[in-house]
Amino acid sequence: MFFNEVYTTTSRKFLKKILKKIAWPILKRQIYFNTAIRQLLYNLIQKHYEYSARDKNIDAKFLDLEQKIEKLSQLSEKIQQISLLETRVEAISQLKAKIEKIEHRESQLEQVSAKLKNPDKITDKVASVDRAKIESGLWFNEPIIVGYNKNDEAFWSGTNERIFEKSFVLQSLAQLYDSTQITVLDVGAAESLLAYELASLNYLVTAIDIRPIALSHPNLKFVKTDICKPVLPSASFDCAIALSTLEHIGLGWYGDKTGAMLDCEAVRQIYSLLKLDGSFILTVPYGKKAITPIHRIYNRETLSHLLEGFNITKAVYGIRLDDFTWTLTNDEGEAATKEHNPNNHLPGSVAMLVCKKTNQSL
Repeated sequence: MFFNEVYTTTSRKFLKKILKKIAWPILKRQIYFNTAIRQLLYNLIQKHYEYSARDKNIDAKFLDLEQKIEKLSQLSEKIQQISLLETRVEAISQLKAKIEKIEHRESQLEQVSAKLKNPDKITDKVASVDRAKIESGLWFNEPIIVGYNKNDEAFWSGTNERIFEKSFVLQSLAQLYDSTQITVLDVGAAESLLAYELASLNYLVTAIDIRPIALSHPNLKFVKTDICKPVLPSASFDCAIALSTLEHIGLGWYGDKTGAMLDCEAVRQIYSLLKLDGSFILTVPYGKKAITPIHRIYNRETLSHLLEGFNITKAVYGIRLDDFTWTLTNDEGEAATKEHNPNNHLPGSVAMLVCKKTNQSL
């Protein structure tokens, strides 16, 4: 307005001219500078809002991450609790098995005690005789199970898998070796006539058991020891036999030490005791996997793990049709479906195998 106004006096004209030349450029610069400052401030405010929004977004993400970490921490604690529960369940399962074992033995003792109260009865005499046999190592597990009724009459109570296990061993030995002068290791020889019978057939037999055996023969050597302990020289035997033995090892039923993997340790020791290209003949309960107070029931997976280091060259399965009747099959699938009898623990099927040492390090 000052510069647009018309002045008539000389002094005012002069002043306007001077100011227009000097003050106006300065004023324009100031205006420009103020505009630039305002624009810069506006840009800074705009950036501040953007950074504030970004910070809020980052804070939200950090909060979400912290919540997820907290959930993971809680999940880890729950996993540890589950692991602890599984350990407790396993301990309870083992305790239950021990209780069943104790109850089974108590039941046996009660039966023996009841019989001993009436010494005139035949059943009492049978119990007394069986007890004496067991204590002297002269009780043998036969395939035919005999029971007694109220009139003291003996009757056929059932048939166990021994009905063809021993025959399988003898047949397999005859197929494997032409000469009977071979060294044989019989693992778990107590309560079995197999070692004595093989010695009588001119096999050179070493029998192992933690319990004593009372039979003797020039071809039979007995070693009272645990198969899991390496007490015999390595590569000493042409053939090893485990007739219904491995399933008991580590369960403590026969007074042996307990351990979940001692059956596998026994097989490793057997492997080391066999000569190059040695044979291993064994029979074990088979079917749906289970562990009873008396023995393990193996399935395909557990039996394969048990026999690591061996090649299976022959496999035959015995099937229990009822308490009295067994039959043979080559069908593993049929045997795998069988369950053990929960009352007397008799297996529903049995696997009978011939294996060869693979000469790999175990």
